[in-house]
Amino acid sequence: MTPYKKPKRYFEKSGVVDPGASYYVPLENVTNSDRQDIKTMVDMGRYFSIFAPRQSGKTTFFKEFCSRLAKNPTYIPILLSFQFMKNLSAASFYGRIGESLFEQLKDRLTAINCDQRDAVEAYLKLVEISDHGGIYDFFTAMNRLIQSKKIIIFIDEFDGIPQSELENFLTTLRELYQEYKGRQDKALYSMGLVGIRNITKLIVGGVSPFNIADQVKLPPFTLKNVRELYGQYTAETNQPFTEEAVKRVFEQTTGQPWLVNRIGTILTVDIRPETTESITAEDVDSALETLLYEENSHFDNITEKAKQYKETFMDVVFDGVEYVPGDEEQSLLLTHGLIKSEGKKLRVSNPIY
Repeated sequence: MTPYKKPKRYFEKSGVVDPGASYYVPLENVTNSDRQDIKTMVDMGRYFSIFAPRQSGKTTFFKEFCSRLAKNPTYIPILLSFQFMKNLSAASFYGRIGESLFEQLKDRLTAINCDQRDAVEAYLKLVEISDHGGIYDFFTAMNRLIQSKKIIIFIDEFDGIPQSELENFLTTLRELYQEYKGRQDKALYSMGLVGIRNITKLIVGGVSPFNIADQVKLPPFTLKNVRELYGQYTAETNQPFTEEAVKRVFEQTTGQPWLVNRIGTILTVDIRPETTESITAEDVDSALETLLYEENSHFDNITEKAKQYKETFMDVVFDGVEYVPGDEEQSLLLTHGLIKSEGKKLRVSNPIY
């Protein structure tokens, strides 16, 4: 009989997934409404918004995508985050953006031995970014200095932008997009804003300043994803999951990544640890009971949101109410992943919730 082997990795339950330390599968079918994938949108010079609830794999997805882009010296992928910036003054906010932009740009130009590196570094010594006008001027200069490269920017936790700068920042991005749309001789080639809200639908000052962008909704795991994720654990330990167990997990979670990973941990650490005995559907039922009675940050977060919109959520739970596009409370419950729309009907996102 094949012996049990201690796993080399674990099921991630917090933060970005490191494929070297955690089990990892790439999400499938991450596309816009035209069924174009992220790489296609980048090469078309599109701006886009990636939105999904917390703990659903957004940051992991775009970091992995940028690591693939970095293998081609034509691309200059830059990763920014607006986390912890909500209460900053405008000057501090733009100053931090500038510092991160400058550092990452210099590092990338050095790594790919770009011919324009010296010219860019000379420019960076003369400027600092302190307002939205500085953002516009910076990228206008980059479009002039390094036309042979494509800067691709992802901004994580975009919801953390200081509210006072939301309109200024988005309007600046819109102007840059419109001015250079259709041109190949531009350095700021594509941009993705990552958050829990659909940024393309934000209304600021009576208008939508970012309606030039594509909408990309991050999907949950497919059944195939769940099977492959658990299969990685099996390959390391020789402990299999029955197909019925995998399907049971998928049915109960509908592929929500945090739930899939957490159940994987409970099954392999608490229910059937250190054995080559198969994990069964009955084991999954035991794991679900453990999960439902434990305290964790994921349940704390969704419970808080459900309490805020209690009546609307309870209506969905018991009545299967009709979806009303634009309804504020329904939209917020959808945004935070508690409910989902199926045609004209609303349903709770998964049986666990």
